[in-house]
Amino acid sequence: LQAPTAKRLGKIYQIIKSKQMQKKRSFSGNNSMKMTDPLWNSSRPAGSHPVNPFLNNPPNFAMPSAQLKLPPANFLPPPLPTVNTAVPKSTPSLGQGSVPSFPVSSGLPSMNGLVQPPNLSTFRSEDLFTDVALSPTVTAAPVTNVAQAVSNFSSSTIGQTCPPLLPLPEDPYFVKQYVPPPSVQPSGRSMSSVSGHGIGSSPISEVQHNFTGLQYPISSPINYIVPDMGNLNLNAASPTRTTVVDLLQEKHPIPSECLEPPVVTLPRPYDIDLVSSDSSVLRCTLTTVPESPTVMKKCRLPLGLILHPFKDLKKLVMVETSIIVRCRSCRAYINPYVRFVDRNWNCNICGRANLPDEFYYNPQTGKIGDPSLRPEIQNSSIEFIAPAHEYENRPPQPACYIFILDVSARAVQSGYLVMFRDVLLESLRLLPGDNRTIIGFIAVDSFLHFFQLRENLKPKEFVVSDVDDIVMPSKSFLLFYLDDSMNAVESFLNDLPERFADNTDPKCALGTAITAGFELIATIGGRLTVFQTVLPDIGNGSLTSREDPNLRAAKEVTNMSAASDFYKNLALKCTERMIAVDLFVLGDAYVDLATVCDVVSYSSGSVYYYPNFDSCSNTVEMERFRSDFGRYLRRKIGFEAVMRIRLSYGLSVHSFFGNFFVCSSNMAKLSNVNPDSAFGVLLNLDDNIDQPVVCIQAAILYSTCHGQRRIRVHTICLPTSESILEIHNGADLPAIIALISRMAVDRCLNQQGTIQMAREASINAVVDCLYAFRSASGSREFGTLLCSRNMRLFPIFILALLKCKAFAHGYSIKLDHRISAMLQFKIMPISNMILELYPNLYALHAISESNPAAPLLPLSFEKIDRHGLYLMDTGRYMYLYVGQGISDTLCKSMFGVSSYKEINSMTVDLEDENGKNEQGMLICNFMRSITSDRLQKVPVRIIKEDSPSKELFLTRLIDDRSETSFSYVEFLNFLQKEICGK
Repeated sequence: LQAPTAKRLGKIYQIIKSKQMQKKRSFSGNNSMKMTDPLWNSSRPAGSHPVNPFLNNPPNFAMPSAQLKLPPANFLPPPLPTVNTAVPKSTPSLGQGSVPSFPVSSGLPSMNGLVQPPNLSTFRSEDLFTDVALSPTVTAAPVTNVAQAVSNFSSSTIGQTCPPLLPLPEDPYFVKQYVPPPSVQPSGRSMSSVSGHGIGSSPISEVQHNFTGLQYPISSPINYIVPDMGNLNLNAASPTRTTVVDLLQEKHPIPSECLEPPVVTLPRPYDIDLVSSDSSVLRCTLTTVPESPTVMKKCRLPLGLILHPFKDLKKLVMVETSIIVRCRSCRAYINPYVRFVDRNWNCNICGRANLPDEFYYNPQTGKIGDPSLRPEIQNSSIEFIAPAHEYENRPPQPACYIFILDVSARAVQSGYLVMFRDVLLESLRLLPGDNRTIIGFIAVDSFLHFFQLRENLKPKEFVVSDVDDIVMPSKSFLLFYLDDSMNAVESFLNDLPERFADNTDPKCALGTAITAGFELIATIGGRLTVFQTVLPDIGNGSLTSREDPNLRAAKEVTNMSAASDFYKNLALKCTERMIAVDLFVLGDAYVDLATVCDVVSYSSGSVYYYPNFDSCSNTVEMERFRSDFGRYLRRKIGFEAVMRIRLSYGLSVHSFFGNFFVCSSNMAKLSNVNPDSAFGVLLNLDDNIDQPVVCIQAAILYSTCHGQRRIRVHTICLPTSESILEIHNGADLPAIIALISRMAVDRCLNQQGTIQMAREASINAVVDCLYAFRSASGSREFGTLLCSRNMRLFPIFILALLKCKAFAHGYSIKLDHRISAMLQFKIMPISNMILELYPNLYALHAISESNPAAPLLPLSFEKIDRHGLYLMDTGRYMYLYVGQGISDTLCKSMFGVSSYKEINSMTVDLEDENGKNEQGMLICNFMRSITSDRLQKVPVRIIKEDSPSKELFLTRLIDDRSETSFSYVEFLNFLQKEICGK
């Protein structure tokens, strides 16, 4: 610092110290305060915290400047007792023309405050994702006493350059204020366990003593650090070099290296240690929630949730009790973030004080004791076994599975019936259920074929030819208990492919078949598994082809909405009877998926799409179908489910995204629920939040396949803030991408929107985000594109979304292919979606004994060597790209051939170790390791450099320019121009 500046700061310090001695308020000089002040009385109620007496009555720092002297260099104050650092949310800001006060921590004003945005009246008000516009002005708050103490200190005396700012000597009132917060705060960890931060008795670590301030270069202009001192917000986090990134300086980012969700640091007393917590089941797009709708508008980030409520969890506590403890007002379930006061607990959702009958009873130990030891208080995700008298309107339904099989000529030619038979026979005894499990089969072409299966009897077939006005056979003939008819079912499946091997009927009455399946189990509920290979062109729900091959590459894609309401109405009937419909589409024929998918979307089902399926020639799709169908049959399933979202005051549900039926503003009905589907929820911020945290709880009530009612509850707690920079620094980018993609799909399929509208909305989302951050940080540097570090991959993921099969334009994409990609986005968990948008690319030829892990590369062709072997992992597929110059040794080891020209296989078996040398074994081990935690086997497809399938690989190179889309660098330049034009 310049000498006059350092002298002034030293004088200010002496003013503070002298006034402290005058007032006799120093804790080190009046230790009797601990005995006489009730704030320090050891008998205070458990869980309460002492309060800093100076927060509400700040001392007067005014003093003659003649008394100013610098303290000795080795000055250290006596330690302070632990003091609560909570302050009212209305902490004032500096007025226009003021300068910030001393740097402080834990809720007090910060030296590196928020730079308020300039006039935003020219901001684009039309946002295709939200219907709110930015507020044009910001009003500064009154000046604090602390600010007035340094109001005579002008920033102009610093000059045009700013060297590193050294911390002042410590003082009892400002001890530990000059130490920056840790860059990583362990999730769920108590703040009391972090030494040296906030006003407390913990010692300052050696690393913190050595901190020398913000590391700006000597030549940096002062305006880069504090461009508008008068508009600084003292509660905001600082946009330092560690949190701000210039996107133009990174040409090829690698997303998979930095996609961990932000760490949530909660204030006391919410910073509790949880026994088990899995953030992937319930993620909020903003881990720091705006305090008011005004701040929310300025952030320009979506506020929403990504739920994976039925995910397979390694640790899930099961609780069985006669009374489930819930809030008597809002009916929220007791959770780790409730407050215990006397013999009551205060609900963290609505604030009501509750006193349930079994408050002190621990259902795990069976004893009465400390309620904080209850399993509900120690786990953010928990499952209750519901008491039958309270949570059942009828006896739980048995597991019921009906298979509807397309047996038209094209279906028979594809060979899927053989694969269906093999996988079902392998999984038949593993189907979820008990001795009440019911099963049935329907085959469909121009007619409907029903089958009666009884033990020790040959299968009987009933054929219904009138598919326009169907008369159902007796249900007692067509439904049977699996345990009682296991041998008959196995015999029927063994003969199934041969039964229809000579079928030449090209038509398919699929709509009538699904209606028949619904009628069959309408009184029971269950699941319809439908297989389709051709367009339903006869009977109820018949359709005609709407696809024009000449318009596949058009900028505006048509016919993405349903051509008929038949399948939607059928889905609503299914939902009313708790029946879900899952659809397997096999082959490349047009099936009008945009219309047929309604029966899936509104009945909480899923669509599985296998283009070019052929059991003889396309082994990749065959293996994927085998893996997916096997997982589908054996995975856990929940029947007759209902999901409800409960939110703290100020928040409300705006929209749901996923496959279910929304029956109220915060509740969705799911006929079936499975562990592979995730959902999106867009939230509204309706009112100001006057609490330091908000809580969100998602509860799903369902029946197990064994007839037991259960409730799975997930709860999260998030801090609030009025700082735009804090909110941006706490944004969860993967969750934001997952929510935006769902909103874009909803715009195309359900809101009569277009591909171009969805693309523009996605681009506007990233432009608005970057502009809001630029305005909040106060940056005026030319030639930069700044964003928070955790959001630095936002542009590349939006670019990947624009280039994906669902939203790309300019090259030929079949309509069903596009619709299937959109339907996958609706239910994809976050981890799957990230890989689908931006796959991982590995250089396998670089693997050696000393380096068994392949390096990760950006998705750019300039990183591809023609002598190399590369693996692209998209989540659903693995592409093994073979360069023409690959060595003969590696060819022999990996593919069992002596040269590149002899490679003619479509896939590779990673389990086959014959003929592989040491490097080949290392490569196979690496490929197995990256898929070891996945629930389905990922097929590997070989792509040679000179093969026609090379396009599959090249279209996934997101960083590169294509004929119809930007490269990543060009996209950044485009964003910069858009932001500068605002």
